[in-house]
Amino acid sequence: MGAEIGATTSIFPWNSRQEDYLNATERSGIAKLCRDHKDILTPDPGCQYDKLIEIDLSTLEPHINGPFTPDLAHPLSKMKETLKKSDWPVDLSACLIGSCTNSSYEDMSRAASIAKEALAHGLKVRILF
Repeated sequence: MGAEIGATTSIFPWNSRQEDYLNATERSGIAKLCRDHKDILTPDPGCQYDKLIEIDLSTLEPHINGPFTPDLAHPLSKMKETLKKSDWPVDLSACLIGSCTNSSYEDMSRAASIAKEALAHGLKVRILF
């Protein structure tokens, strides 16, 4: 989500999952090109970074982003308070799962799996996804 925070460039080190994805989406030529040049697509051995941030995803609270722009992120526990303070409508009429720039089939299949699991446990959807 580099674009969302103002970055003009983002670099993602090459890995085998990217190669799998490119092959699965019929872009084997690009996968081969990346594999052949992975030495310039991966960090230098022993490289040092100015700052290293480690995030334990299991400790993150779910957020709702928006409305109007993806950089308005609100922790779920504070959403009711935020709605009141901002005088936004309380009822949701539609919902989008994903990212404006980096959604992946894997992300969407995980969201679909969670929705199917919820339905299997008797939960009913009240708005469109």
